[in-house]
Amino acid sequence: MEWELLDYSSPSLSNKKLSKGKALDEYFLIQNYFSNIGSAYLAEHNVETSIGDDASVISSSSNTQQINSLDTSIEGVHFLSSMSSTDIAYRSCVIALSDLAACGARPKWYSIAITLPQVEDSWLNSFSIGLQKFSDEYRIPLIGGDTTKGKLSITVQVMGEVDTNKAILRSTAKEDQSIFVSGIIGNAYLGLKELSDNLGTDSYSKAYLEPKAHIDLGLKLSDIASACIDISDGLLQDLNLICQSSNIGAEIYLEKIPTSISEKSLELINSGDDYELCFTVDEDKYDELMNISKTLNIPITLIGKTSFSKDLILYDVDNQRVELNAGYSHF
Repeated sequence: MEWELLDYSSPSLSNKKLSKGKALDEYFLIQNYFSNIGSAYLAEHNVETSIGDDASVISSSSNTQQINSLDTSIEGVHFLSSMSSTDIAYRSCVIALSDLAACGARPKWYSIAITLPQVEDSWLNSFSIGLQKFSDEYRIPLIGGDTTKGKLSITVQVMGEVDTNKAILRSTAKEDQSIFVSGIIGNAYLGLKELSDNLGTDSYSKAYLEPKAHIDLGLKLSDIASACIDISDGLLQDLNLICQSSNIGAEIYLEKIPTSISEKSLELINSGDDYELCFTVDEDKYDELMNISKTLNIPITLIGKTSFSKDLILYDVDNQRVELNAGYSHF
């Protein structure tokens, strides 16, 4: 993917220091901050030409399908201005990769487009550390991108691979199946409150700053799950996307949803940023799922079932229907 010129007509003091009085161009940024991110994993993902050319060259595998996703994170909307650039880089990449986990895909490579208000050496060094941390954790190379000037935002494109016809979709859930979630729901919401409200605690902040893309779980689910989605906008809101795509309904029991605190409010379970997986399977797969849970050391919890109706219904502890809110809105 092409890296174009980064134009700074009025360089900051940091820019002047970096460019030594010359126009700061993108080649400088690439060589100093991005050129070797994840380079150790290029060969195993069939990347023949990476950063440094007009475009990347990747060899495709036979009997496979490519899974592509793209995600944009904007300062003040998708991440806090107070976050370190290391956390911003890592989080932006993981939340994009989580879409591949939901599809049961093997990560292959990623590219990144970053818009910067100004160039600061220390900020970019820290940002590149976050990228390398991500690449090492998921063994995925950075193969290209773009840089421009403006309000801070990061767009990450991720590419994965599945065996032909093995992708897990939202649209293939069936009636009368079990609905499960991985992990704990609401910790990211609690972590964001700690960070934004300056509560002086950090019990949950890591869940927001450093979410995990459940790639290994997604791969295990590719043979048994009928549908899957990652929880980015809120458990109920995202599950409803499965219902709409699959033309089914769902019945969810509030007390069964795994949370860290006993007060299970709608705000807690439906604010998003969890990046856990919510998926549907046949009832007879329960034991197999529990074995997967044990093997991967990831909690997997039964929270309800799909239904013949077209409604998503949440029941409280008294088996009374709960009025639902909308969850996160993109606009």
